[in-house]
Amino acid sequence: MLVLGFHALGAFAQPAQSARSAPSAAECLHADALASFRQARFPEVYGRFIALADAGHAPAAELALWMYLHGPLVFGKEWDGAQEQLTAWAMLAGQPAPTMVAHIYPRTVSSVASLTR
Repeated sequence: MLVLGFHALGAFAQPAQSARSAPSAAECLHADALASFRQARFPEVYGRFIALADAGHAPAAELALWMYLHGPLVFGKEWDGAQEQLTAWAMLAGQPAPTMVAHIYPRTVSSVASLTR
């Protein structure tokens, strides 16, 4: 906004002071992550959210936790995360901390090429 009028000498045109301060770097990065989410770039989004969440950004922690918990159902994949991260994100988001569950995969036998000639 440009304010014109009779001002002190040398100050004929000055930008008006914004009532709201500029967004922080974390807010800008969070907005970028949300834009990527809308474009369905989910692995990129998860990476951005976890970086912000690990830095203490509560809104990103809430969304990273949601993506982690709903990964297989919503995104068709499991997202990586450590128990310490999940606990920290849950605290930031004001939610109970989820507990990681170990997956046991059945042992499969595969044929091994013979080493004899």
